[in-house]
Amino acid sequence: MSFLATDNNGELTAQITRLLRDESNDNIPLLLEMIEGGGVNRRIIGYLFGISVFHPLKAVADKARTLLRLHAGTETLRQAEKLKEGAAYHYNEAEYLGKYRNPEFDIFDFILANKMCLWHRSAGNRSPYSDIAHRTLNLANYPEHLFSDGLMTLGFIRYITLPSNRNFDLDAAIPLLLELPLEHVYLENLKLHQFPSGLFALPRLKLLSIRKGTYRPREPMVVPEGVNNGSATLEKLDIEGYPIAQTGALGPFPALVEADITRCNLDSIDFLSDSKRLSKLNLKNNLLTELPAFLGQFSQLTWLDLSHNPFKQINLDLSELYLLEHLELKWAKN
Repeated sequence: MSFLATDNNGELTAQITRLLRDESNDNIPLLLEMIEGGGVNRRIIGYLFGISVFHPLKAVADKARTLLRLHAGTETLRQAEKLKEGAAYHYNEAEYLGKYRNPEFDIFDFILANKMCLWHRSAGNRSPYSDIAHRTLNLANYPEHLFSDGLMTLGFIRYITLPSNRNFDLDAAIPLLLELPLEHVYLENLKLHQFPSGLFALPRLKLLSIRKGTYRPREPMVVPEGVNNGSATLEKLDIEGYPIAQTGALGPFPALVEADITRCNLDSIDFLSDSKRLSKLNLKNNLLTELPAFLGQFSQLTWLDLSHNPFKQINLDLSELYLLEHLELKWAKN
């Protein structure tokens, strides 16, 4: 029988995936028994690859390697052996993304198996760090411009760094990202013509970081009209080096606590008018010529940096800013 190999609607493979992804129990020995009697498909090859390298029990890893040897090609076996030799030196998926590109399996299936093996290895001795590491996905070195739907099987990921690839298609990735319980999203070095407002549909989003890296934007990142450009859950917004156009359509962000928006050619911060919980606001190196009156009502502010903006005048009422400890105003040359 090879019911997994002919699992056309994916239901049986989905059961295997649920067993693998179980954080309460290590179901991998049972999973291997099912594969032994049911054959493989492309997704299962990826699981076997990861289990053979990373499972903490030698007997389980050896069984996965036996099944891999039975069903996979010579190059896949060679890659598994090479990775196992150096597995102790790999700290996260960013270190081997691109090195193990393989037509026989999807990299996200390999990552799922890897993460679950490491999760069960740490059972009984888990620290807050190991929990965060388990729920973090660093795809900075992901070599492709598109994600596969294998990404959606990583249903425990909360913190993600997207590919630092100028040709990466973020618009195509957003529907897949919305299937994950993401709280922190990091973007760097992407070619962005529009503000990635689709990410605001993430219901648990707390942090959004957009940094230019080595990319030099030639055109501003335009905030689209007629869509949701705000978030009720966002607590930290970090944007560096991307000029932003049409900021009037941006917001609101009522839960925002920290905002670092620097070198973005901002000439207005009206989109922050509902962010009354702000405690830190960094607006260095923009094009602000005046400050809105509402800023004087942000009584939670403790840190405010307005340096290097071409202000013509500053009329900021400080009487309500009881908690303000840091105020920086280095002038920009007009």
